[in-house]
Amino acid sequence: MAPWQHTYKDKLISAEQAASLVKSDSLVRLHIGKPPIPILDALAARNGELEQVTLIQCYPLYEHPIWNDAVYDASFTRIVDYVGAGCREGMKKHYVDFMPLDYPQYAKQAEQGRTNTWNADIFFGVISPPDEKGYCSFGNALWYNKDVARAAKCFVAEVDPACIRTHGDNWIHVSEIDYLVEETKPFPLGTPPPPDEEQGTLEVIGEFASTLIKDGDTVQMGIGAISEAIGLFLMDRNDLGIHSEIMTASHVELVKRGVATGKYKSMHKGKAVAAMVVGGADLEFVNDNPAFELYSVLYTNSLLTIAAQKSQVAVNSTLSIDLTGQAAAESLGPQMYSGIGGQMTFMMGSMYSEGGRSIMVLPSTARRGSLSRIVPMLEPGSTLTTPRQYTDYVVTEFGMVNLQGKTQRQRAEALISIAHPDFQPELQHAAKKMFWP
Repeated sequence: MAPWQHTYKDKLISAEQAASLVKSDSLVRLHIGKPPIPILDALAARNGELEQVTLIQCYPLYEHPIWNDAVYDASFTRIVDYVGAGCREGMKKHYVDFMPLDYPQYAKQAEQGRTNTWNADIFFGVISPPDEKGYCSFGNALWYNKDVARAAKCFVAEVDPACIRTHGDNWIHVSEIDYLVEETKPFPLGTPPPPDEEQGTLEVIGEFASTLIKDGDTVQMGIGAISEAIGLFLMDRNDLGIHSEIMTASHVELVKRGVATGKYKSMHKGKAVAAMVVGGADLEFVNDNPAFELYSVLYTNSLLTIAAQKSQVAVNSTLSIDLTGQAAAESLGPQMYSGIGGQMTFMMGSMYSEGGRSIMVLPSTARRGSLSRIVPMLEPGSTLTTPRQYTDYVVTEFGMVNLQGKTQRQRAEALISIAHPDFQPELQHAAKKMFWP
């Protein structure tokens, strides 16, 4: 028996024992996406016993009552830095608070004079079983899990047999983990397909946007159905590269079909790089496949990293865009819907990249055609995700335009030309009122 195996056995505790490690006034962080569910259940059971525990997770996908029920205010201050389906109801009712940040700046919080949410008292993570040398993987979601695990005073890991192994900087040794919990509960991480009535629109947008992606480009795509639709129209390209915050199902398929070889990448040549692989991708193909490498989101999303990649193309979506090109991708008015993520950094980085470009994609309307997503001004309270100076190409199902080098008047005219025809007259009226004498 290897020495690490003795260590492993010595560190085994139950989910209840793990939850009992949390003290009042402590800072607790959770694994991105799928949390260690048995530990979260046990922690929620201590509601009323604990006081002023701050609980932080990125992109909660598991719809646990701790996020969405007011009763948990008794013990927990609940915070997210990206809104997921699991906490959206809690966000709507303001049980959950949102922390705005750019991920690579996270570690700056540890410097004097800043509120520090980086160095947690306890991090509850999810890992794969150890390999023969005692190394565990954070699976398809590295994100900042390894960084937070090492920065925390105590790291407790759920060992999930379903957790895949990925290459890159996604390994941690059993010796670096304080406690291990073998209780686990599966949770599907796939993304549901869009309604049939939307699919045709998304495919038209995808086909338009795909014409802006050339052989040899390195591509980032945000999460969502539009990104997947774009991927459908890239299967005839040659030697694409992938450097992205999120590895989409389309990205994985491009590697599988030999389209994304990474041959011309400036960094990590021949590797598809991201901080996370979406649950809806072919994870079996990604599992232990050296073609894929996961790195910390603090690295993948660094403006310096992105700008250093030649011909970096950033493809992202937005909830709405105003007539000057300002994009609100994370909130509906003041109500947070998603998060800052890496959109702004990738849109900026692609514009600093030699030969790079950015593409903003959106359906022209929302709420079954009753609202235009291209608006004269953003709704009051809306969070600005991408500033207008970094908006490059904009694509709807009615066409695509480029905003670089255009004045406010010219931008308004261009965006109105790809708005839904039903809304063009009122947009033209608003534009003349704002930008013409």
